[in-house]
Amino acid sequence: MYDFETISSMLMIICSIFGILFAFIFILIVLIHRQCQTLTIFLVLNSTLAGLLANVACISQAIYQLLGVGNDRLCAVRGLLLQAGTGVLYHTLCVQAFYRLFVTVYSTRRYLQTKQFIGLIVLIQWIFSATFGLPILFTGRITYQAGSRICQVSLEDVSFVYFSLVIFFLPLIIIIIIYFQIVQYMKRTPFSTGNRLNTSVNDIRRQSELRLIRRILTLVIILFLLGFPYSLFYLLIHLHIISPWAYMARVSYLFITFGQSASMLINLITTDDVRNCLIDVIRKCSTRENRVQRVNT
Repeated sequence: MYDFETISSMLMIICSIFGILFAFIFILIVLIHRQCQTLTIFLVLNSTLAGLLANVACISQAIYQLLGVGNDRLCAVRGLLLQAGTGVLYHTLCVQAFYRLFVTVYSTRRYLQTKQFIGLIVLIQWIFSATFGLPILFTGRITYQAGSRICQVSLEDVSFVYFSLVIFFLPLIIIIIIYFQIVQYMKRTPFSTGNRLNTSVNDIRRQSELRLIRRILTLVIILFLLGFPYSLFYLLIHLHIISPWAYMARVSYLFITFGQSASMLINLITTDDVRNCLIDVIRKCSTRENRVQRVNT
């Protein structure tokens, strides 16, 4: 069983390292290239920062597990950061969904699309994401699980339902409702008009909206599927189908860590302007390397 502990911790570290790398590349590109500094990309950057924090929390926990550190003073705090890191990533996706709703369905209400208003929503989101787990921490619900050597809310504790709702299910329901409204609006209100120029512009706008919707929904689906085992274990335990297993937490967090790392890669390769800037940088580096080789030969 110690082999499984070591392997699972190493896999968490590897996934987290890739997630952190992808996040740093995205952040650097946005900071350096002005064409990437749009409101839409800043919201993706918000999700990337959340993913960076989540991956840092996962790699920290995995390192502590490898070192064999047990129930130290910061164990409960690390357990909270693991939960909060996952939650903040979902919450930032909710903010992106609200922005797409404002741009598409409520496009005539310009104040909903201003940087000030969106910035206020982002601020509220971060305050909520930073505080939703504090009542659980202060009431001592995050306890050390000796079997998996990790601090978390027990699967048999009712507080686990609270975390599942706030972290996974409520954000997922909100995102599904928002995008259902967007799709219904796009069906009822076609962009095409009698003017060919307007038709072309509106078609481009519609295709852009659909790409953004597909990207965010892809992220949500991946994160949900990889976080689903955690909730599934809880359900199976309370239906008395299976008994608690010592390594349930490790298996669940391994899936979650992989999902968080994959979401950083998806942000990098599906955000058009960021991807194009990354390709340009790679091409320039390749061209310089070829020139250096020619000079040396």
